[in-house]
Amino acid sequence: MGAAIYLAVLLEPRIRSTSADLERQLLNRTSKLNSLWITSAAVVTMLTGFGLVSMTPGRSMSDLGSGGWGMMILIGLVTSVAAFFVSGGAGAYTAKLRRGLESGSATEAQLAGYRKSLTMLGYVNAVLVVIAVSTMATARYA
Repeated sequence: MGAAIYLAVLLEPRIRSTSADLERQLLNRTSKLNSLWITSAAVVTMLTGFGLVSMTPGRSMSDLGSGGWGMMILIGLVTSVAAFFVSGGAGAYTAKLRRGLESGSATEAQLAGYRKSLTMLGYVNAVLVVIAVSTMATARYA
């Protein structure tokens, strides 16, 4: 959750406010590494979440979707998987932007489109992650 908010709200707008050359340098130095670490952390977090759900005393995966706890956990699981795929889409737009900046073959309109999509996907991802964590955290009270 922290990484999603950091990328969408703090890092991405700061990168966009720099020159195209500095943006290219920053993307070259960070995007592949960020993608590897953030994707790995997301996979570990999701697998841990599934494991914790299956080990919850008095609950099981068959409870998903029924009752307060089951609905909250199901919403959290679905939104976390959705956030994972949205993050993958953001990674694809980051790669397109990086390649466009490196090659110089992309038009300013294309680069602006990549930036706009990347910004939107970052915010969608952050919102989905907040929903996922919030619903799963409040499930214990349902």
